[in-house]
Amino acid sequence: MRIVNWARVPFVQATMLPLLEREPDVDLTTVKTLDELEAALPGADGMIAIDCTVELAPRVGALLRAPTTTLRWIHVLSAGREGFIAADVPASITVTGAAGAHSPALAEQLMAFMLAWARKTPEFARATARHEWDRSVVPAMNSLEGKTVAVVGLGFAGHELAKRARAFGMTVIETTRTPKHDPLVDEIFPLGRLHDVLARADYIAITIAQTPETENLLSAAEFAVCKPTAYLTNIARGAIIDQTALLDALKTGKIAGAGIDVTEPEPLPPGDPLWDAPNLIISPPVAGRTCPLIQKRLAER
Repeated sequence: MRIVNWARVPFVQATMLPLLEREPDVDLTTVKTLDELEAALPGADGMIAIDCTVELAPRVGALLRAPTTTLRWIHVLSAGREGFIAADVPASITVTGAAGAHSPALAEQLMAFMLAWARKTPEFARATARHEWDRSVVPAMNSLEGKTVAVVGLGFAGHELAKRARAFGMTVIETTRTPKHDPLVDEIFPLGRLHDVLARADYIAITIAQTPETENLLSAAEFAVCKPTAYLTNIARGAIIDQTALLDALKTGKIAGAGIDVTEPEPLPPGDPLWDAPNLIISPPVAGRTCPLIQKRLAER
């Protein structure tokens, strides 16, 4: 079997490729650029990849549909795959992924955002930088215990978040496109009940996949129904949130704060007004970045 590796991340070379290279029936080719990929695809049976960007999707799609392409299988290592969805992968090519491999880390990032706001970590970090023994923030501190987290889009990451939130004594409610029972979720609603779910939430966790249906899923109308004490977190995709509406919601106090690991576009330009929004923590997309356990799961799956 001839496999093309277009994963473009160091851990693949360090962890996964040695496993494949030991297989006697695998002929492995590693490429870095689209030009190299185009040259390697004819005669290849499978491809290992990180999701391509939406901007690259038209060219990737054209390569996959080219008459010379012999691919039968693509294995995507990243948690998201909207680039390949936009590329319109032919039905003759099976797309697989390491389901849930990144989910514990994604859930931890969401918990980190929620704990940071509840325990006022950003304020203490700023006081530390000023060398100030500042207890003025203490009255605003809170606990996650007894609070309600609304998970928008359950999936693997949402399930892992529910597991952790329940351990902190939180109530977990969820809204998704295809509701199904999860023993860790207290109440589950269809996506059409999004406003009802948001109105009850102390914390909102976005884990839903980006599709045409979910782009700008949270906009001005959604922020208008949120509690002014609610905090938003997002580890899914930036396009799921209308960033202009988020900026307004933070400036006008429609919500209390937000922690986002994703933006639209990425990287967020230095001059984007979102950088100066009050009560906002932005991390570049790091939530699903690999640790040894994630690497092990990706290699095994």
